[in-house]
Formats: sequence, C-alpha cells, structure tokens
Amino acid sequence: MKILITGIKGFLGSNLINFFQEKEYELYGLGTKEEVFNGIQIYKSEDLDSIKIIPDTIIMCHAAVASGTTILSNTNLFDTNVSLTEKICGKFYDSSVIYISTASIYSDEAGIITENSKLKPQSSYSISKLWGEYTLKLNKKVTIIRLSSLYGIGMKENTLIPNFINQAIINGIIEVWGDGSRLQNYVHVEDVAKLIKMIVIEPNSLFGEVLLGVSKIEYSNFQIAKIISNITNSKVIFVNEDKSRSLTYNNEATTRLIGWRSEQKMEEKLNDYIKWKKGEF
Repeated sequence: MKILITGIKGFLGSNLINFFQEKEYELYGLGTKEEVFNGIQIYKSEDLDSIKIIPDTIIMCHAAVASGTTILSNTNLFDTNVSLTEKICGKFYDSSVIYISTASIYSDEAGIITENSKLKPQSSYSISKLWGEYTLKLNKKVTIIRLSSLYGIGMKENTLIPNFINQAIINGIIEVWGDGSRLQNYVHVEDVAKLIKMIVIEPNSLFGEVLLGVSKIEYSNFQIAKIISNITNSKVIFVNEDKSRSLTYNNEATTRLIGWRSEQKMEEKLNDYIKWKKGEF
C-alpha cells in the first residue's frame, strides 16, 4: 500500500512513520521542499503536478497552525489549510483520504461536545480547517478526524504544556492564569497515530465519517501544573485572569464505530516529556 503523508516532518506526521514500518506499507511525504527524510522520499508541495506516484491513501497532516503565541495571517492559513488541501485532492482524486482537522471548529458554548455538536469555529485557524473539510466534499473516500489538543515529545513549544514545563525547568515556578479551573482535553500523539492506522487498515466502512479524537478525561490547567510541579519540584502560582471557557467532550460515537479509545496516561507521558526536555536544555 502506497501512503502519502502530507506535513510528514511535522509533529503528527513524523510520529506516524513509526506506525507504518511493515513491508506492506510504502511511505512517501509531502513538504515544503524535496528531500529524503528518514529514508522516505518527500515531494515539494509546490510541485504537485510533477509527482508520478499514485497513493492508495493520503494522510493529511499538513497545517498552518495559529496557536498559543503564534499568529498567522489569514492568507497564510488559507493557502495551506484550504488551497493546498484542495489541490492535493484534485491531484489524487481516486485516493482514500484521512483528513486531520481540529475540535476547535465546534462551538465552545455547548455543555459537552460530541461528533455532532454545533459548529462555530473559535478562530481564523479553525475557520480555515473547517473550510479545508468542505473542500473534501467532492471526494467520496474521506474520513475526517477532529482532534483536541495534541501532546507528546516534539509538540509545538507555544502551547500550554511546554510553556508550563519550560517555566518549571528554567524558573522553578509555573504561572497559571486565573484560578486554574479551566478544563481542557489533551490526546497523546501515539493514541492518534493508532487511530489513523486503524482507519488505514479498514477504510471502506469509515468513508464519509467524522471521528472525534479526544481523551476520555479533561484536565484543569491547575491539575496539569500540579503534575508538572510534582515531577520538577517547582512552585505553582496564580496570575491574571483566564476568561476562556472549559471544554468537555464525549466521543462514544467514535468508540462504537471503530473501537478506539485513548490509552496513554497523562502523568506518565508528561514525565517522559520532561525527561526529554531536560535533555534538550
């Protein structure tokens, strides 16, 4: 099976490589330049028309991501998350597609977010990802995964968990906004990779489905800070105000459909990340 992973050098894309090492999988990548990465041929996204391979499955991990302190222009978001997605689908119309989207396209006014909750994108980034989903409507072999906050070794530095850990290691103090009670959902990159592989193995029954890739447990910002402080022997303090809403999810429909559940334990994975991070300093 030929698999093309777009954004293969990104956080999720690079983690997927380890899950498709069997001989029956032939991996290719799409990125910003032509190169060989971990023995995998990567094609340049600007040269789509010159690509000769015809993938059986495309795993779309490419994304311009505006999160944390990173702000991107609407043009940048549209070019990557909408226009490039449309071009890839046009080039490989007969390929199966697994599209990685975001749970932030749902309204944050709902009590508990499910696969069928009201859509109300919370940012320009989430709007662009929803538009990306819409560009796939003409392709009849698409499965969409909407993810909550993805975490693990190699995650983006400008998000909450790396921010807390960097503060703990460098300053011995973790600053939590507000009273720390806001709930957020985190799903580990290994769990998401397993979900994607399950879809690759049996795609036909999942064409046209929207899956919710979330953890069964939400953590408050204070709980995350406390876990990190216990591991690093640092102090938690509260600063400023946090006016964002808590988010809770229920993805039982996804579990019934494919039998997938998040399995990684937050405490263990944060400990692994902190050990890795200390090696980076």
